[in-house]
Amino acid sequence: MRTTKAVRIFEHGGPERLIYDEYPLDPVGPTDVLVAVHSASVSGWDLRYRTGEVQGVQLPGRRALPMPQQLGREASGTVVAVGSEVTTLRPGQPVVGVVHPENPRAEETYRGLGNLSTGIDIPGHAGLGSYAQYLVRDQYLWLPLPEHVDLEQAAVTLWPYATSHRVVRDRLNVALGQTILVCGASGGMGEATIRLARLAGARVAATTRHPEKAAALHALGAEEVVVTDDLEAAVRRVREWSGGRGVDHAVDYTGNAELFGFAVDSLALGGRICPAAGAQRGGGAFPLSMHDFTRLEMTAVGVRGARHQDALIVLDLLARGLIGITVAARFPLSRAADAHTLLETATDLVGRVVLYPDR
Repeated sequence: MRTTKAVRIFEHGGPERLIYDEYPLDPVGPTDVLVAVHSASVSGWDLRYRTGEVQGVQLPGRRALPMPQQLGREASGTVVAVGSEVTTLRPGQPVVGVVHPENPRAEETYRGLGNLSTGIDIPGHAGLGSYAQYLVRDQYLWLPLPEHVDLEQAAVTLWPYATSHRVVRDRLNVALGQTILVCGASGGMGEATIRLARLAGARVAATTRHPEKAAALHALGAEEVVVTDDLEAAVRRVREWSGGRGVDHAVDYTGNAELFGFAVDSLALGGRICPAAGAQRGGGAFPLSMHDFTRLEMTAVGVRGARHQDALIVLDLLARGLIGITVAARFPLSRAADAHTLLETATDLVGRVVLYPDR
């Protein structure tokens, strides 16, 4: 097999820049695995990459983001062929793509921070992504799945849940009986954070700009849903819900400066906050002052992806039926542009958007 149907971008712009065509497929090397893709996701990262919003972004020790590129961070599928030195997988085996690969020889990995390890290419970032019928990747960029795990759920669960697991357990240290505010709750990261916080025994409040999403967010497990069209009123509502003291934790997936300020104002004394959007959206100063740290004795923590152990924990939870994620829409790969348009423009969308390769 020398070619694959795939979607690539050759210049930044609107959804029309996504070009569906036949493209060369790398040969299967000694440690490579050829996978027939079952499903792939469309993420906010894909949108930002396509529009050029992340143009010029380069993480320490990582290659610059290339153009042209094949988008897509997440994928699941079935092994078609393996290289002569592959020992971990076999043809016919269901697999899911590793979304947070670690360099085992990097100093950061030795320090327990494999998510920050250098010298690797993350699929859909510097490496070719999953918008394709077939993918060739090193064996260590695939994880085997138990036979009974749904391939679509595997494709759309690993990235948001692994990162959210690191946020909930390690960065915020959410505990039984505590409260957490999730800003930007209708996407994959938000849903995963709500569900994992609930599993940890916490009470969850979620925000949305669109009242029509409230019922769906309640169904995901949010005890309180706050519409943020009036931020002063939203702060009052969060404080009423939390018994007047504010929330123990807050995480922001929006990158919106005003919403982050709202989250800070919603914190209890001694609260913890995690800006997890990856980048600030819009201009203006970041609404955080030295006085905020003093008046609240607050803790602000960053996060960048997840570690391999987070992914393994997520796969175990998925295999035991303890987690899952909402799929809001499905498109054939050839209609990736329509999928991007929906994710960019819909005001009532809650959950993930999935691509299925055309066969």
